[in-house]
Amino acid sequence: MDPRPLTADDLPRAAALSCLIGWNQLPRDWALFLHGGEGRAVDDGREALAATAAFIRYGADLAWISMVLVRPDMRRRGLATALMRWAVETLHGTRCAALDATPAGREVYRRLGFRDLWGFARWSLPAPLPAGPGARPLAASDWPALLAMDAAAFGAPREALLRDFAARLPQAAFVAADGAGFVLARDGAHGPQIGPVVAPDDATARALIAAARAALPGTPVLDLCDARPGLTAWLTVHGATMQRPFTRMALGADTPGDAALLAAVAGPEFG
Repeated sequence: MDPRPLTADDLPRAAALSCLIGWNQLPRDWALFLHGGEGRAVDDGREALAATAAFIRYGADLAWISMVLVRPDMRRRGLATALMRWAVETLHGTRCAALDATPAGREVYRRLGFRDLWGFARWSLPAPLPAGPGARPLAASDWPALLAMDAAAFGAPREALLRDFAARLPQAAFVAADGAGFVLARDGAHGPQIGPVVAPDDATARALIAAARAALPGTPVLDLCDARPGLTAWLTVHGATMQRPFTRMALGADTPGDAALLAAVAGPEFG
């Protein structure tokens, strides 16, 4: 079975694959790759696609590779490596191709030339967090400043992605009262996800994360950067649990932007 282009008709079966293996993507998440990039699918006619890979472009110099997924019964056939080679070859000439790797995927990506940059971890937030002052609901007039903050932290434009997130869970979109940061969230197959969180200091990040958590039902998850040990300690004290680590990796130049401004990423599929 040769990979073929991922299409809009595939999105429910792509989401079935990611849900089957425990990831959180909805068809709407998968659609973002078709709007801003492209994908490939291995299709054997089952309810969930056999394997996938995708990337999304953020401007001319940065592309994000993700959704390199293989259905359990189709593993150990070289599908993930073949799909990764498609992505790398398609993105040849892009200044930076980046991805967020699980521990199992990290060694595969290193053999393809990717190198480690920094780490983060997924946290489950089962209980409300102590709210502090300093966060207010996002207003339409905040968007120019929000986009500028995100571009400074992430290093590339991604307005379509951020507006999509904000439209999905508007009650969980907040900005810092002093204008120094913001938080967004989105719905998922297994529950809401908080992120990105852009904040220059831990106090601002705590206020934003607590506000978003209070606005969400269930048990949201958050992908917290390892460089914020104070936030890790705060989450642990208040009952959060770490689920799994990730490593941000790059092929070509390092990822742009100032990672010190990122308290939590948008998710491993989006950077």
